[in-house]
Amino acid sequence: MAVPPEIRKSDPGDDFHRCPNCGYTRGFHCSFLRVAEGSDRYRIVLVCPECGTRFDIGWSTGLEKGVGPGP
Repeated sequence: MAVPPEIRKSDPGDDFHRCPNCGYTRGFHCSFLRVAEGSDRYRIVLVCPECGTRFDIGWSTGLEKGVGPGP
């Protein structure tokens, strides 16, 4: 499998369902990248299912305390 391309910073504008790279119009998958080792904050990165281009539109999230992998 090919290495995913660099993450592109992008402004979502009013509607971000079409991939600006390949034109795919059925939305995106998402992935989560930890912002720093040991952090509970993650960048949410959108991934085009057609061409694999990754986009950072400025979303981030954190984990709820007490939620996570079990024993």
